[in-house]
Amino acid sequence: MNEKPTLEKGILRLYMIAQRTTVALFLYVIVAFALGVSTAFAQCVVQSAIQPDDRVVGTLSADDCMLQQFFLFGFVDLYGITLPSNGRLTVRMDSTQLDSLLILLDTDLSPPPIAADDHSGGNGNALMSVSLSAGTYVIAATSFARETGTYTLSTSFLEGVDLSGTIKTVGGTDICAMVLASGQFMFSCNPPGVFSLTGLPRETDDTVKRQIYADGFFPKIDTLPDSTNEDVVMTRSGVCPNYNIPYEPAFVPGSAGELIHIAGQVLLQNSETPICAMVLANGQYMFSCDGTGSYFLKIPLDTNGQFKLQVYADGFAPSIRTFDEFKTTNIVRMARAIECQ
Repeated sequence: MNEKPTLEKGILRLYMIAQRTTVALFLYVIVAFALGVSTAFAQCVVQSAIQPDDRVVGTLSADDCMLQQFFLFGFVDLYGITLPSNGRLTVRMDSTQLDSLLILLDTDLSPPPIAADDHSGGNGNALMSVSLSAGTYVIAATSFARETGTYTLSTSFLEGVDLSGTIKTVGGTDICAMVLASGQFMFSCNPPGVFSLTGLPRETDDTVKRQIYADGFFPKIDTLPDSTNEDVVMTRSGVCPNYNIPYEPAFVPGSAGELIHIAGQVLLQNSETPICAMVLANGQYMFSCDGTGSYFLKIPLDTNGQFKLQVYADGFAPSIRTFDEFKTTNIVRMARAIECQ
């Protein structure tokens, strides 16, 4: 008994109920591959190339390769594209003759797709934008319901951002700090002040947010439109109110290197108001931005069997405290920057 048409129609029905959102499309493609259509592109070959910043006119016709395993998909043109560096690739497919559908794949055409879109361009056009590493990929230009007709395929590419420079005090002294951008981070401690992060993926607005955190200084957070090499001047936090209960950590060198779990919340002063902050402890970090101010980290203890809990938030004085393995749950209360002298 041949069950594939029934399965495919079931996928189509589920997909139509989901009203053809981009997320629904992506899930549909993954489900379709999972149901045994992973060879959908096996009979197709990449016959054309397109540049990272290019515009070509193509035609879907009955002579093109057919994605016969898919119930929705029809004729397809495959374009190879090579990106010279990390960056954001935007692909647009415009047509007045067919319902455009774009799929981005690795060169082996294996599932799941990297990205897919069928309607973000509006009026039957497709648009997808995704951060990618340097390398070669395949763009599949196709349509729903085996439609044929001409289309225009456009690509644009923004290279990843390179950030470098030196972190200094107002007086010109180089600072050891943590520099974070696009999920990548480093410490400007060897030599002091110097940092360099390269090939950073951009946000959806094509910018990069650079965040710098240093003990005794207010956080420095900047949104940058492009690569930069500059000195970054940090402002000392001064004397600030302390809303936290003092703690004297034990000295336990025998616990050095032991992995422990720490958790807690970041709150405003003596209130229960959560704060979105960067929480750093012994080289591990996360953001307490889930709406509750919560943080959870698995960290190694230092040579003294202790860990330094550092919490930084824009507009607040930093909180730097030391704990041991016996004090792994901590509420961190933050003072506003305007309270500091």
